[in-house]
Amino acid sequence: MIWKKNNMAYYTFNNNLELKKIDNLEKKEREKKVDFFSLAKYSSLGYYLIIPIFLGIFFGFFFDNLLKTKKIFLIIGFSLGIFASFYNLKKIYQSFKK
Repeated sequence: MIWKKNNMAYYTFNNNLELKKIDNLEKKEREKKVDFFSLAKYSSLGYYLIIPIFLGIFFGFFFDNLLKTKKIFLIIGFSLGIFASFYNLKKIYQSFKK
């Protein structure tokens, strides 16, 4: 948490919860770290969207072969995978929005 005071200096809390003055260089380094963590979140976005769909298809095939049905569980699994992907996308969007 960084606070700006008097439009000149920046203050933050250290690990002992003491108020500490930081310079502009340190502020820029903190902003770079935040950018790195958002990049890490963006890179995992594909996994959050693709994995539920593949799991739905896999379990759909598994239950279709187990129960000898004609692709009904594949359709259900694929639909649940799409729903789970959109749910994950909504959660990720809300975490980026904060």
